[in-house]
Amino acid sequence: ALIPVSRRRPRTAHPQGNRLSGYLIRLPVGDPDPLGRLDSVRTAMLRNKDAGPHRGAGAVALLADHVPALGHRLGGPLVGQAARLWFDILVTSVPLPGIGLKLGGHQLTEVYPLAPLAPGQSLAVAISTYRGRVHYGLVADARAVPDLDLLARALTDETAALIAACEVC
Repeated sequence: ALIPVSRRRPRTAHPQGNRLSGYLIRLPVGDPDPLGRLDSVRTAMLRNKDAGPHRGAGAVALLADHVPALGHRLGGPLVGQAARLWFDILVTSVPLPGIGLKLGGHQLTEVYPLAPLAPGQSLAVAISTYRGRVHYGLVADARAVPDLDLLARALTDETAALIAACEVC
């Protein structure tokens, strides 16, 4: 899985804009224990964070900062096509403000995030918290994942199993 991370500079630094890196981790899909899966992901993410966003997969984003615009224009499509060699799934957390959001003057009660699907990729998962609830959005290539509705139900069931396992501890 590719886990994007922000390397955004403070608001006072220049230049402004999004600066992204990412971590690659193996998802423990074969582990039947929800707490074991959580611990595996947490351990992998802590190891990645200790190394910092300038190493591993993050080095690609770091190098992109030093490539001229023509290099991005010529190399971008090639890198996009190579994404399927680096990761199978994108999993991202979308930060939302803690205040209530409005759309057309109406208070939003739920916000479901969407993540981009890279060329050649089959699935992207985005997660956000809003007003004390967790929401997730799934984007999939319909040919590669024709049963996305089953995955959505399984994700809901597995989240409930994880919460139940945490309550027992």
